[in-house]
Amino acid sequence: MNKKQPVKTIFLLASMLTLTFGVLLHATDGQVYAAKSIWAGDTTMEQLVKKIDKGKASDDSMNWKDFKNSKIFKQEDSETKKCIEKRQDLSNNLADYEVLHCFKDSDYGYKS
Repeated sequence: MNKKQPVKTIFLLASMLTLTFGVLLHATDGQVYAAKSIWAGDTTMEQLVKKIDKGKASDDSMNWKDFKNSKIFKQEDSETKKCIEKRQDLSNNLADYEVLHCFKDSDYGYKS
């Protein structure tokens, strides 16, 4: 039996794994980490809304439980919070643009 055969097999397997990993990394655009919330790093709702408005933050399916328990939501005025809660209840989903609209106009929560 040829002793070089296992070395060739291991080299071929390692090459295939490296290629597969490279393709997956490229397909995910390098995002192999857990998704962060769009409000991470913000201390006020105004900061978050500015990022959303400028297109620097985007999430059409925000984690409601996490957002509701966030510092920026808890410190916001009651009208804005009620508006955001209403938008969440209407669609059972909260999108970034709804936060933006509620921040600018707290009556937005009652428009369907």
